[in-house]
Amino acid sequence: MARIDCDDERIEILLSPLDEVLSLHGSLHIPLTHVRSVRHETVPEEWFRGFRIGTNFPGVKVAGTFFTGDGMIFYDFHDPTRCLILDLAHEHYSRVIVEVDKDQDPGELAGRINALLRSH
Repeated sequence: MARIDCDDERIEILLSPLDEVLSLHGSLHIPLTHVRSVRHETVPEEWFRGFRIGTNFPGVKVAGTFFTGDGMIFYDFHDPTRCLILDLAHEHYSRVIVEVDKDQDPGELAGRINALLRSH
């Protein structure tokens, strides 16, 4: 799970210490200008297949870097229905998929970030 903070310049994806260990990665800081799109939707199981660095126990925890034909994708989630999906340009990852903290609403976050993207 990750805490998502955003402003008119960047999106911060703050991982818990345990998730940093499981994903073998620290928190992410992405310039808003590098975000092509953001949405909230259930992550299909076929998305998190392939070679990876991190943890992949479907139904329990998916966290880490996955290497796909579409580039590198970062995942960090337990519940695939609470995920925020960010498609990126000019970044190490082509896509970032994270489950948001329990006190955050993924649909509301997607709407807020999309509003910031439209204002740029």
